[in-house]
Amino acid sequence: MDTVNSQGSPRRIARTDSHESQTALEFIDGQLQLEADAREALPYAFDHCTQPLGSLRQNLFSCLTCNPPPRSPSDSYTPAGVCYSCSIACHGEHELVELFNRRNFTCDCGTTRLPAESPCTLRIDPATGVKGPVHSQPTAQGNTYNQNFRNRFCGCGELYNAHTEKGTMFQCLGLAGEGDRGCGEDWWHPECVLGLGRDWSRRRKTMHEPESTSNQTENNTDAADSQPEGNSDEQETPPGFPEEEDFEAFICYKCVDANPWIKRYAGTSGFLRPVLKASTGKMEEPTPAETNGPTVEATAQMESKNISNDLPGSLQPDSSHSSERPVTGSKRKAQEDEEIDESAQTKKAKVEASHDCYYDTLPEPNPASFSLFVKDDFRDHFCRCAKCYADLRKHPQLLEEEDSYEPPMSEDGEGGRGSVGTGSLLDRDVMATNKSTEGVMVYNHLKDKVKSFLQPFAESGQAVGAEDIKAYFEKLRGDEQGMKAAATAGSNGHEDGDNRREQSAYALWASVALLLPSTSALGSKSYNDLAKTPQMGWDNWNAYGCEIDAETLLETAQKMVDYGLRDLGYKYVILDDCWSEPQRSENGSLVANSTKFPDGIKAVSDQIHDLGLLFGMYSSAGEYTCAQYLGSLGHETRDAQTFADWGVDYLKYDNCYNQGQEGNSLITFNRYDAMSQALNKTGRPIFYSMCNWGTDYPWNWAQTMANSWRMSGDIYDSFDRPDDRCPCTTYDCRLPGFHCSMMNIINKVAPIVDKGQPGAWNDMDALEVGNGGMSDDEYKAHFSLWAMIKSPLIMGTNIPKMTAATYSILANPAVIAISQDPTGTPAVRIWNRAADVDQYGQGTMSLWVIALSGGDYAIAFLNAGNTPLMMNATLAEIFIDKATTAGGATRGPLPSSKGWDLYDLWANRMSDITANSILHGNATVNGTIMDSANSTMLYNATEMAYSAGIKANNAALLGVKIGSVAPMGMIEAMVPKHGIALYRLRPQSGASMKRDEL
Repeated sequence: MDTVNSQGSPRRIARTDSHESQTALEFIDGQLQLEADAREALPYAFDHCTQPLGSLRQNLFSCLTCNPPPRSPSDSYTPAGVCYSCSIACHGEHELVELFNRRNFTCDCGTTRLPAESPCTLRIDPATGVKGPVHSQPTAQGNTYNQNFRNRFCGCGELYNAHTEKGTMFQCLGLAGEGDRGCGEDWWHPECVLGLGRDWSRRRKTMHEPESTSNQTENNTDAADSQPEGNSDEQETPPGFPEEEDFEAFICYKCVDANPWIKRYAGTSGFLRPVLKASTGKMEEPTPAETNGPTVEATAQMESKNISNDLPGSLQPDSSHSSERPVTGSKRKAQEDEEIDESAQTKKAKVEASHDCYYDTLPEPNPASFSLFVKDDFRDHFCRCAKCYADLRKHPQLLEEEDSYEPPMSEDGEGGRGSVGTGSLLDRDVMATNKSTEGVMVYNHLKDKVKSFLQPFAESGQAVGAEDIKAYFEKLRGDEQGMKAAATAGSNGHEDGDNRREQSAYALWASVALLLPSTSALGSKSYNDLAKTPQMGWDNWNAYGCEIDAETLLETAQKMVDYGLRDLGYKYVILDDCWSEPQRSENGSLVANSTKFPDGIKAVSDQIHDLGLLFGMYSSAGEYTCAQYLGSLGHETRDAQTFADWGVDYLKYDNCYNQGQEGNSLITFNRYDAMSQALNKTGRPIFYSMCNWGTDYPWNWAQTMANSWRMSGDIYDSFDRPDDRCPCTTYDCRLPGFHCSMMNIINKVAPIVDKGQPGAWNDMDALEVGNGGMSDDEYKAHFSLWAMIKSPLIMGTNIPKMTAATYSILANPAVIAISQDPTGTPAVRIWNRAADVDQYGQGTMSLWVIALSGGDYAIAFLNAGNTPLMMNATLAEIFIDKATTAGGATRGPLPSSKGWDLYDLWANRMSDITANSILHGNATVNGTIMDSANSTMLYNATEMAYSAGIKANNAALLGVKIGSVAPMGMIEAMVPKHGIALYRLRPQSGASMKRDEL
């Protein structure tokens, strides 16, 4: 195989007979084909927003990243829908919900319904006439929204999870919106159409299960926990629900009740019999008579009016309620259908010819609540007299079949599936589309990285072996286990004849996923799409230990809201150890302590959710927890489901009493992965916080199965006091211990900071700020470094009793903005030098640097010495990592050759007067709070993300500008003993750099 080198001379790349080698060009060709395969999943062009086309019936998406819905369905929410093109071009890296076809909708991208930091890049800016970015434009007046935009579907209001959803869902024709007591084109589960509830199948099996079998099952519960679940996606259709081939579309009971005039068509030509909604809470299996056909009372009413004798066959009510499957669920002979339809059409034509109302000849409607299923010719059977047409014209979908907009084909597209009206929500693989989008975007970035890897092989003529490629990508990703999992993710997928694709069929994406780098300019991907920035919240352990109960939790949660901490980003309220009873229930489940939690955990969880917060819990990957309560080792499946049933959003998973299952990375990985898989299997998004103290080096393997991992023994409230119970001073120790000082943890994390990434973070333990063991300067340093290194910001103090000084540290939005910066790169310690030692023989000073979004940086001078120090660093020192590429080549121009503005992130610290006014209810937290000493605003990250606030130059996030640094200049600061100086650097106007210069 010939190639040409940079001088234009031919060069031959050697071949071998090994099946495990390939040339560089062959490898690149294979990746180009992979890109083409990924594009096949996106056959339509996505370069034009549909907004200029106005109101359309089109495929829509809701962006949960831009508009995250509240936990409670009753809370207010501003929904938005974006078109197919915008879902890829503008929201391709976001979490999307595909809503499928919605009528009369204008794309919301670029309007006030979406954040300004997520503009539409496809629309024409009306002010400039140039394409994008466009934001804050008025929304279309005719758009309507329903619960689907919150990712809730069906009358049950269940959150849709593409990983766990099985069976078929059906879209209602939508004769009324939610505001008119209808469903607004919602998608329905068959059992919910019948009013049976989502657990109908389980309840039915329980009712029909012999008592002996039930007892035997109960006695073997624990054994069953260890058994793998079945992979069948087949869902039993409830009795009374029509066969799919017998109907074309359906109208749910909500929309029927909102339009009672349509009830009279049930059971007539073009319409199946009414499918009745069972009574709420009905536990018995419904009979055909309960779910289909007129009731006895309704039949008697029709007979009393002598209507049935005048009607053709298919219009006559059926009063013979046999126990067999009703006619709506059976297959009819084509000849019988033709004869009946012809008779009905003749009757209808005769009535219309006489200028009478055909509708008036129909039977009286069933008074019960029911859904109406229609055949493909149902539109031909509506009465269109002047009186009836007034009702019909309100619903164009009843007058004629609707056309759906489809984007033009892309250059490489070879077709695409047409739109469908009613059918399975699985007709189109939402996740495959989203992942293919990401694959196309990532591949273009990946080609450049692979080029540098392949260049030496191409120049030397050496063949590229499979092991070379494998080693390279393992180094690039850092998670061989994740690649193996991705490679087999699609093994269970298949596609059947009616074009329904199963949820697990991601073979194409599995190939693309092998190439995804774990850290890159595109950002990292969490294993469960959580923790894009480090978690923030409160844990009770440092302040309360085992003395915790429901009242304390709820009081703390309420204060987090009252003090504005929730809106600063502290979302999780975490219940730590000591919450359970000493014994499991008869079925093997954990049980909450009845004294501490008299109403149960679920009641506490619900109340926390009602406050707009998230709820976390604790367990241990051992036989017991650290306080010797029941652990979850060997009970992962059952306990994970219990947590999910209780509404848990976060699990802290400890390492005590682990039965010796540690000693190497694989053993510990498997022990913690068991709970990871069990949590994922519940279908509920649960943040997974591993608390294994750094045992067996979790920073090397936990990224593929957890959102954070403890990298050290437990912290205690000291700046740098040594303690024999925390014997290790480096990260690679065998006895993590506990009672580890703040500086002990800082020194251990410094060599492994780069292991943290979006979705997976080094956890340096909960904050001790406010617990009394350190000085104010030490607490400022503690909080600043946890933010800089991207450790979780989990408060550990008594919130209701916190002081003004504690509050003003924890509520400093300029420091929190460093933690929550979307770049996700932890700070690096550039140098660490000796300083005056303190009473414990400790004393160093160090420089920390972190790159932020938008070209900003932050630096921290940490004085861990015993006296105040004037510390300084040149721009060349600060940007030393930018002087060379990863391969060692010199870069230019360097950031040190630019001018920078300098912002002090502690200079605008809230005064005690202001803090006390908030803590004692004398000021609101959502406005500007003034006092003689200070003027500041308590930032609301619920309304505007930190990244957006920085772009908007929000003063609360920038601190105070104290000066500028000239090119090749120096920054210096007087830093107190055991204190910190923290600055944000912003490129000076006219000195902004290109992305590849950073």
